[in-house]
This record gives sequence, structure tokens and C-alpha cells, in this order.
Amino acid sequence: MIRAKFTCQQSTFNRETQTATVILTPATSPIDENLTHRKATPSGEITLQITELGAAFEFRANKDYYVDFTAVRSLLTNEE
Repeated sequence: MIRAKFTCQQSTFNRETQTATVILTPATSPIDENLTHRKATPSGEITLQITELGAAFEFRANKDYYVDFTAVRSLLTNEE
């Protein structure tokens, strides 16, 4: 598993499509924990379009989130 720390830059809701767009970038605020994350992930962006409104409203601008990446084991090859 790889853990990264991202900050929500934008969380907007589109009433017409009933979806939210969330944009996250690597955390860069000058607190000690972020220095390690910033060194490993100095730049990037995650953009999500979310249709599950309960999940969409969990994202708040300027709030930090951990993002965990775990390889998916293939059922066909039994490899990660």
C-alpha cells in the first residue's frame, strides 16, 4: 500500500447533473507531516466526478485527506 496526503482544492456540486466534481492536490501546508508527503509527491492532481451524493458532500475545500493506493489482485493471473 502507498499512502499519500492530498488537500481538497475544490468541491463543486452541479444541480443539473446531480454530480459533484472534487479536485485534490498534494498537501503542501508547512506542517511536519506534510514535509514527508511533499517530498514523495511534490505535484499532481486527482479529479473525481462523484454521483453518490453522500460521498460527495464528505469533501470540503482546504481539508486534507489521506489517499491509499493498494494494488488489485487479478483473479485471472493471481498477480498484484
